[in-house]
Amino acid sequence: MRPISRRALAAHIAAAVSITALLSAPRLAAQDTQYWSDAYGTQARLLGGVVIGSDQDISAVYYNPGGIALADSLSLLISLNALRYASLSYSISNTPNVPSSSGWSALSNMFAAAVPIGGKDSHQRLAFSLLRRQSFVFGAQLRAIPLDSFLPTPPPPPTFSVGNALVNQSMSEVWAGATWAMESDKQWGYGASLYIPIRSQTFSQSLTAQVVAGNGKNALGAKEYDFSYYNWAVLAKFGVAYKGDHWSAGLTLTTPRLSLFGGSNVGATQSYIDQGVTGSGSSQIATNYQPKLSASYKSALAIGFGVSKLWTNTQLNFSAEWFAAVPKFTIIPAVPFTPQFPSSSPSIPMALTAQYQQVFNWGLGISRRLDDHWKLYGAFKTDKTSIPPDVKSVGTLVNFDLTHADFGAQATIGRAAIILGLDMAWGSHDNVAPGGDPAPGLPAMPTVDLSFFALTGAIGFKISY
Repeated sequence: MRPISRRALAAHIAAAVSITALLSAPRLAAQDTQYWSDAYGTQARLLGGVVIGSDQDISAVYYNPGGIALADSLSLLISLNALRYASLSYSISNTPNVPSSSGWSALSNMFAAAVPIGGKDSHQRLAFSLLRRQSFVFGAQLRAIPLDSFLPTPPPPPTFSVGNALVNQSMSEVWAGATWAMESDKQWGYGASLYIPIRSQTFSQSLTAQVVAGNGKNALGAKEYDFSYYNWAVLAKFGVAYKGDHWSAGLTLTTPRLSLFGGSNVGATQSYIDQGVTGSGSSQIATNYQPKLSASYKSALAIGFGVSKLWTNTQLNFSAEWFAAVPKFTIIPAVPFTPQFPSSSPSIPMALTAQYQQVFNWGLGISRRLDDHWKLYGAFKTDKTSIPPDVKSVGTLVNFDLTHADFGAQATIGRAAIILGLDMAWGSHDNVAPGGDPAPGLPAMPTVDLSFFALTGAIGFKISY
């Protein structure tokens, strides 16, 4: 009998990686691969962020800086944390009893305030804001993953082969910025926001594959991989806003981020021991750790447009935004390394890379004033993935589009406003290729059918002065 190959064991480990990645996907689906998943502010959140052409409010520091100059009053915004319940259901051929993954997570919040500058008759305003663009923490563990991809020769029956997988990851991206805005002719507003995005991410995984054959021999494979990085950058958002008696509109441009500085660490450990499951034994060992590396991160150029129509008590909003593609870039510039044994082993890549496709999102929002104290809101928007279909990367393994529907109400008491809102997001994608490429010559891993659903509840508080 011929010995089980290292490529075959790699297939078992790849299967473990694939399923582990799927278990960790719910947080990623709505936090890391879409641009329009979260909304900020009070009424802007209730409208799902569909306010590029209508938000003459303090949350315009993010949506359209030009709108700050046209706001009827200055504001202090405290957008409290939202809570999201997310569930991802999936089915994998020949892998029974794979549970759905679900859980709660805290979402983005925002603090912003605006003040007049230049004297009593000045048409200029200055605002400061702090918002959490991304935030999630998750862990997943799966035991007894059935493995059956043996090449080139199956081991003697009966054969028992299983894999275990563990993954943990956290992501945080905070934007801190300042906004300047100026009014012209009481109908036009021009503004610019300068943001410093601070991004950090950690990831670790541990995988094992165990095989016991009918001849009494066994094989064991183990693989660990981890990285961590942080990056400070700078970007700008420019906006023009128009406000008429019944119509308003807006146009925005967001620059790609310019990396300032960052740091990273990356490590990997691999081993393989075969006592002779299908013949003679073999072994492999590999270890590598690269500390104190640099780190950089890129984002897309974006152009947004919005328009709003106001009737007596009803306002209809439309917004659209195009995000340019970002060619493949390196986040962590780690170098590949070659295992110590055997000497013919191929090198193992260690660099962390990313790549994004162009995206076009659009949405509709409507608000209805019931009286001086209550307003109702609703919205619908697309939320397409930025990950190309043929790209697999750590931390962005779910690459399907989402759709959002938003509902909520705002209560106004004096100069204070409180909002309560609910966002529903859903999407599905069939025949998804699992993360991790099999070794050359091996059959492809089974495809996966995915179905995602999330409910997000939000509360916000605003004071006008």
